[in-house]
Amino acid sequence: MSKKNLIVNLAASHVSISAFRADGAKLVLEQFYTEDLTPALGDEEWINAATSAVTRLASSKNIKGTATIIVPSFLLLQKSLKVAQVDSARQAQVIAFEAQNNIPYPLNEVVWDSQIMSTDGVEAEVLLFALRTDQAGRIANAIALTGIRPQVIQAAPILDVQAQQFVSGGIADDAEVLFINVGARTTGLSFISSKGTSIQAANLGGNLLTQGISDNTGQPVINAESLKVGFFTHVIQLPESDPQFAILEANKQSFNRRLSQDINRRLISIKRLGRRPTKIVITGRSSQVPGLSQQLSEALALPVEEFNPLGVISLSSDISAEYVMQHLHQLSEVVGEASRLLSPAALGVNLIPRDIAGQISFESQKIKFAGAALLLALSPWLIYSAISDAVTYNYAQSNSEYWKNPKKWDEKKPDQFVEFKPGNLDKKILEIEAYQKSIKQSREDSLVVLAVNQQLEFVASNSPHWPIFLADLQSRVLTAKNTWIEELRVRRESAVVATGTEPDASRVATQVTRVTITTRTLLEKVPPGKSFKAQEFKERKAALVESLKKSPFVAEIPEDEIKVDFTKEANVPRTTLTLVIKSDHAL
Repeated sequence: MSKKNLIVNLAASHVSISAFRADGAKLVLEQFYTEDLTPALGDEEWINAATSAVTRLASSKNIKGTATIIVPSFLLLQKSLKVAQVDSARQAQVIAFEAQNNIPYPLNEVVWDSQIMSTDGVEAEVLLFALRTDQAGRIANAIALTGIRPQVIQAAPILDVQAQQFVSGGIADDAEVLFINVGARTTGLSFISSKGTSIQAANLGGNLLTQGISDNTGQPVINAESLKVGFFTHVIQLPESDPQFAILEANKQSFNRRLSQDINRRLISIKRLGRRPTKIVITGRSSQVPGLSQQLSEALALPVEEFNPLGVISLSSDISAEYVMQHLHQLSEVVGEASRLLSPAALGVNLIPRDIAGQISFESQKIKFAGAALLLALSPWLIYSAISDAVTYNYAQSNSEYWKNPKKWDEKKPDQFVEFKPGNLDKKILEIEAYQKSIKQSREDSLVVLAVNQQLEFVASNSPHWPIFLADLQSRVLTAKNTWIEELRVRRESAVVATGTEPDASRVATQVTRVTITTRTLLEKVPPGKSFKAQEFKERKAALVESLKKSPFVAEIPEDEIKVDFTKEANVPRTTLTLVIKSDHAL
């Protein structure tokens, strides 16, 4: 049976959902859908736009299943470390210590993982990735609502390396490849050789060109992006006399020059370490800016090739080859992750929060748990039924044989056929009936367990939003510094709502869920029992309320139900607020 891999790629300028299948030693692309995103979004706006796009694709294409989520480099903290080459257990401790010192956030606020990229026997080069826990939680929870179950959150930069190694079939001993992925917000640089890999990220991408065009033409960024794409793909034709023509050409040359200079500076630094790239492989939609490949080749004195994975993957009959060719430069990370089907030991990390991963895993297994409980409850009855039938049969047989010729059976010696006498048989029946009673009691006990399990199953199946809601709530509370939930209460109220906006619209009864939470906030600068100015606390409380209002589960937070209590411990005040849950995300 062939293995499959569902991949959701969240890139800066687009999202895609792909499904690959391993057929022997081949990789087959079975599904591939993309949707572009609005350019120049902030991180929080981008997360909302990206997860909404995934929701639309998953719903329209009816896509479900366990998936790997790829997050872009601009969301990640990326650090390269040198650690001693010791046994794996000690090395893991060293990496954890270095992570604590190199990640500029408390470790409980991020999800981090590492990958050993190379070693010379004395030192190992380790690549460290970290993603904010609240961002990872929001992404995983939003995608889980679509029916796609995130199993892994993968770092995009490391997948370029895997893609190039898979497509090229490996790197020769005397060769080294500089793999350049020019994205919308960042450019990834991977120096790949048979001895190891070094990965860097430059904060330059296609959005820089878009912003330059916007600034020089006075157009909004969205219009500037459309003009850029249309002009450089020759969809929009401008005469040379048009002022916009000169602006576009000038910004193009400036972008190409600036990017090649940044890459050349990094190349000089890597050469000092003894690395000597022999060619450049380039990908990413922004790599298609006219003249960029030529500029890189001349500035770096290296030949430039375009990344093309179609030589090593096949397309299923349901896939349009033309559609895939149009998005060829968006496939490197996807192919890198898909290659894991054929190479399980491929490079990679996992940045999914553990609590969310555990909850999603439980959701996928609960049907199996219910089936196992049902079998456990039924097994004593099956044993009981078999023994009961056997006893009835033996009793009937022995009685019929005895009464056919009683004298013959009574003349036998005591140790012969004595078991068939009615008196001895009655003793055996009593013994077996005792076993039957024990089995019956076990069955009744099992049915009690089954009843409890069915109640739990009913709650789980009828309230699938609860686990995701709690994980989302936890991730949002974590954004408020030194704040935790002390108490949570649920109240369901009946309400009457109109079925339409017309004056004569009918009104129906519905149920509203209100979740009241009480939080505590530690004001670490305030000594116990001392008075203080509440401005810092007010700012933290406001930030928490704003974060909770953005939850996909929360319809509103009534201001008149927000209560603050300083009476018991002034430096650890309580805040009580009520979350009114949306009807389409009912708990």
